[in-house]
Order: sequence, then C-alpha cells, then structure tokens
Amino acid sequence: MTQKAFAIFMLVGVMLLLATVAYPVVMLVVKCFGAVPSGTVAAMGPTDASSGGFAWGLFIQSAGLAALGATATFILALPGIVLIGKSMNASQFGLVASLVIAPLILPPMVIALGVRSWIGAIGEVRCVLVWSLWCWPIAALLVGGAWARRGHAYYEVALMHGGRFAALRHVLMSVLVRPIIGGWMLLFALFLGDYAVPHACDMIVYATALLSEATSSPYPGPTVVASLPLLAPMVLAVTIAFALGTRGAASDNEESAKVHSGISRGALAFVVAIVAMSTLVPIYGLAKDIELGKAIATTWNIYRADIGYSIATSLIAGAMTIWMGTCIAASSTLRRIAPLLVLIWAVTPGALIGEAVVAAYLPIEAVYSHWLLTVVGYVARFGWMGVLFAYVAVRQSDDSTMGAAMADGASPALATWRVTIANHWPTMCAGVLIATAMNLAEVATTSLTRVPMFSPVSLVMIEKFHRFEDDILAALCVLLLIAACPGIAVFAWAGRWRR
Repeated sequence: MTQKAFAIFMLVGVMLLLATVAYPVVMLVVKCFGAVPSGTVAAMGPTDASSGGFAWGLFIQSAGLAALGATATFILALPGIVLIGKSMNASQFGLVASLVIAPLILPPMVIALGVRSWIGAIGEVRCVLVWSLWCWPIAALLVGGAWARRGHAYYEVALMHGGRFAALRHVLMSVLVRPIIGGWMLLFALFLGDYAVPHACDMIVYATALLSEATSSPYPGPTVVASLPLLAPMVLAVTIAFALGTRGAASDNEESAKVHSGISRGALAFVVAIVAMSTLVPIYGLAKDIELGKAIATTWNIYRADIGYSIATSLIAGAMTIWMGTCIAASSTLRRIAPLLVLIWAVTPGALIGEAVVAAYLPIEAVYSHWLLTVVGYVARFGWMGVLFAYVAVRQSDDSTMGAAMADGASPALATWRVTIANHWPTMCAGVLIATAMNLAEVATTSLTRVPMFSPVSLVMIEKFHRFEDDILAALCVLLLIAACPGIAVFAWAGRWRR
C-alpha cells in the first residue's frame, strides 16, 4: 500500500470513528442539557423495579448477582487456567485457544435458552450458571496467561524451598493476585451491565430497567441519569483491572518467558467437557423436543429476508469495526490508551450506546430510517473488538520488521499497517467474522436502532421467546451457532498460520 492509499484508508477509519462513536457521544451529551418537558426526568421512580431509575434495591440485587457470577466464573475456569498455563507457547496453542474461546463467541442468549430447557431452578441460579458457561474463557486467558509467563518459573523455584502448597501460595500472592482481582473486576462490570442473559432467565435486573427507560422515553436525559449508578462502579472496576494489568505487564518484562513443551491431558479433558456443556448441551436442549429440520425449513421460509438483511448488516458492521480498530491501533497516540478504551467501551451498556446513536441520527432521515442506522449501532456497540484485535496484532509484530519498513521510508503508522496486515491478516479476518456473529446476537442496542425495513434475528428470537414458539427459537439459535463457527475456525487457523 502506498502512502497516498494509506492516507485514504486512515481518513476513512477516522471518519468511521467520528460517525459511530464521537458524534453520537457528543449529541447525547448535548441533548441531555436540552429542554425536556416537565415530568419527563422523574419518569423513573425509586421503587419501580420495572422501569429502573434510582431503584437502589434493584441495583444492589443486580450488583450482588454480578459479584456471584464473577466468582462462579473463576471457579469454572480452573481447568482452563491449568490448560493455558501449560500450553501458552506449545505447538498446540492454536487448537487450545480456539477451543477455549468457543463459548465466548457463542451468543449468550443461545446458552441461556438451552440451559433453560434443562434446568428448572430459580432464575438467579440459572443466570449465574449461564454467565459462568459463557465467560469462563476470560478468566482462563487472563490467569492462565499470567501463569504461563511468570507463574510456572516462580513455582519451580519455590518448590526448591518448600512444599507444593507453600510454592503455590507464593505464586498466588506474588504473580496471580493481580490478574485474579483484575479479571474479577472486569467480569463484575460485564455482568452488571448485561441484559440478554438475565432476560432469558426470566429476571429483571438494573440493565433491564435501563433498556426499558431507553425504549420508552423520547428524550435521552432520563436514560443517562438512570445509567449513572450503573456506569460509576463499572468504570471503577475496569479502571482497577487496567491498572493491575498494566502493573502486571511491567513485572512480566522482568522475567523471560518460559517455553513449555506440552499440554496437560487431564486439564484438556476437563476443558473439553466444559466446552461441551457451554455449547453442545444448550443446543441439544433447545432441539431435543422438536423436529429441528422442519423447524429450520419453516424459519427460513418465513424469515429468509430478515435473516439475509441481518447477516448483511452484521457483516458490513464487522468489516467496518476491524477497519476502524486498525486505524486506531496504527496511531501511536491512540494505541497508548487502547487497553483502557477497550475495557470501558466493552462494558458500557448496550442501551446507553443505542440511545446515543438514536440521539445523533434521529434528525437525519436518510440514516434514521435506513439500514445504515443498524450498522452504525453495531459498530458503536462492538467497535472495541476491532481495537482489541488490531492492538493485539500490533503488540505481536516483530520490531525488526517494523524497523525495516520505516527504513524504507514508511511513516510509523504506515509501517505499523504493513507489518500488522502482512503478518496478521488472518487474525483480522477472524475478527470480522467474530464481530459479525456478535452483531447478530446483540439485543439491547438493536432494540433501539432497528429500522422498519427488516426485523433483526436477535429481536425475532426475543419475540419467539415471549410467545413460547420453541421450534423457531431453536432454529434461530442454530443459525447463531453456525454464524459463530467460521470465526472460531479462522481464529484457530490464524494461530497455526503465524507459526
């Protein structure tokens, strides 16, 4: 790519950032200070659990549930932590990584509805279980990665001076305490703002109330006010996670990475079982009492236009997400704050993001009534994924190759682009596919950015969930599972391609 072509590429990426993130945020803030009819701000009473607002009882209940979910997730992630800790640099890493992240890519609504068909327990129990089955890869990657980088070497040294229990305690306190606390904070913030899983478990949480307020009020002010009690602990949690992660990364540089020779077969067996519980068991639970083939045919005949539009808009948004993220990562200034940006962006409630997009494009008829509004909503919701994929790719780039590109006359940003795309383009393709799958399953933002021309798949699922049409619901869940498979496959191939 020439310097001129790269300049055009960067200009488009910056325009995407402005159109999907900066402009909606600015317009949301501006409209919050605009004139609001009398009584609108007080629409959310403190005791109305169904409409949100400063319903402190509902908020405390939601926070407690999120804390319990984060704790349970770490417990379920123990086999994954052991597996990743012993195979971070092994030849099987591509297989291990794709296996571990599979539940994370699968839409949580699919897991929730599948578990619902098996377990008739109270909603809180099901909600914690689904969160654990969905997000245990995050805990496994964070803590297992820390063990692989430094914990294993520390453990071997500590064994020379004491027993296994004392060595493990030494590693836990000196190496793993930061990723454990940081990961727990991150999961707590993620669960506190989640809407889809509690809704599928027949529960009302604070995020449910926030979405209800966003969809019922024509003014953004009440939604922003209602989001403040939610945003404050979430931002605090991810800031702590970022600070601990940064300090841990600085400490990791003090020790050389230890290359491991293989993986733990016992841990692999446990991880395979947990992955099956997270993916195959929910799907079977949805399909076990229906004729799946007939349900898929019926669903396709009725909703094929909506499915086509949903896939097209999600794929376009996925490509725009990676494009925008690559441009952000190519800028050395923005790259410094990319990890914190990703954390805060990822846990921001979808209802608030959708409200910002609506506030920005409501006066623009050409966008507001067009499928572009849905695309903008998807990019605004999952733009952090593009930043994350590009940031990780840039951090893994070879310094010598980067220096050679700059020696040939390329600017630092162009050199970053050339090295990143040349060495990591399969990872970027995987990012597009994974973002597409997550766009298809997004509910909160889509509820606010839907347009009359089609019904997104995620909202059709919610409709069928409330109408107890289990056959079509199962068929749509299978569609989301199929949509998640290409991203997982390409991600695994990308890991082997880099080697």
